[in-house]
Amino acid sequence: MSKTGYSFFIARRYLSAKRALSSKKKAASNDTAQSEKSEFRFVSVIVAIATGGVGLGVAALIVTLAILSGFEKTLTDNIVGFTSHAEISGYGNRALPDYPGTSRYLLSKIPAIKTLSPYVEQQAIIRSPHGLAGVVLKGVLPEDTTPIARRRITSGSDFGVTSTDSIPPIIISKGLAQELKTGVGKSVAAMRFHEQMRTREDILANVRKFRVVGIFETGMSEYDNTLAYTTLAAAQSFSNYSPTQVNGYEVMTTSLDSARSVTAKINHTLHYPYFAQSVYDVHQPIFAWIELQKKPIPIILGLIIIVAAFNVVSTLLLIVIEKTHSVGVLKSLGASNRGIAQIFLTEGAAIGIMGTILGDLLGFGICLTESHFHLFKLRAEIYFMSSVPISIEWQHYVIVSVISLVLALLATIIPARIAARLRPLEALQFG
Repeated sequence: MSKTGYSFFIARRYLSAKRALSSKKKAASNDTAQSEKSEFRFVSVIVAIATGGVGLGVAALIVTLAILSGFEKTLTDNIVGFTSHAEISGYGNRALPDYPGTSRYLLSKIPAIKTLSPYVEQQAIIRSPHGLAGVVLKGVLPEDTTPIARRRITSGSDFGVTSTDSIPPIIISKGLAQELKTGVGKSVAAMRFHEQMRTREDILANVRKFRVVGIFETGMSEYDNTLAYTTLAAAQSFSNYSPTQVNGYEVMTTSLDSARSVTAKINHTLHYPYFAQSVYDVHQPIFAWIELQKKPIPIILGLIIIVAAFNVVSTLLLIVIEKTHSVGVLKSLGASNRGIAQIFLTEGAAIGIMGTILGDLLGFGICLTESHFHLFKLRAEIYFMSSVPISIEWQHYVIVSVISLVLALLATIIPARIAARLRPLEALQFG
């Protein structure tokens, strides 16, 4: 055996207390075996506690990062789904002319624009036989599937499906359907108001009938219950626009990161009355809220890391105290300070590795369970989603595992140095 090879052998014996005990019980007397049994049981318990502590710390870090990442990703995707990476509108919400020509011009001038979707928005009152509610009626092209609502239909179908119904289609949210006590196949009336309305005839001229063809639910109730979707042609007719007039355009870029730069290019290319804003500008309070939620996270993660590190230090110190007599025996047989230190460094590394693997598996299991079964519910009117979001990313596991192993090794230095400096005579007397 090499000069330091015994260190790994003894460290393995310390960590596998049950196997060591079974071999010793055959060769020892009853009293000695009982003493060794208590010693090994103590070491085994505190090693298990330390490993579990590291595992819980790693799992807590992984779950926290998965929730943070999932929260930001889900909220951003939902917001972008309701709007887009950028929006072009007219000053004073005025109608913009010739949307086909404007679309061709922008797409030719700015290659970073992936899609350009015209829309018409109109504030309206939707009424059913059982109630009424105020919404923003948004008209989009039937082939435009950018709106998240059209991808989250829970009942009925999208108005992109061919229909022979003479009544224009409308898609409303689940909450709005419950408020109006209506459903798929039923008709509702939409009414718009403007300052030129004076008589009963003016009111009737601004009422349109729509057929509910689909009901959607995104989990963001604050947005769901204030939006309803119809075709662009129906919204143009409802707003008394010509077939080429729109309120604005929803812009999808090649990536969300380029939203601000593309917005600047649009404002440079188009002039009054066109005005472009990125999603970060339109929904600035929500993105500021996301950043605010992330600020205390380093403190929380730091505390978890510190607790795990102290757990390893305290465990190894207990093992050093318990094995003081053994250290004295080893030193009297010629073991070097480096060899003694290597024993406890090996134990700390083993605890760190086993705890990290345990934590990775536990964290992955919790994340996978939550992502599939959505056990933890949230109030959608506060958090803009109905359950705790999870984003499983391999980078989190690599980062947390590396940090855990490095801290476990650093935490073993103090106990290892203490054990290495024990004097043989004092150590034997201690035992």
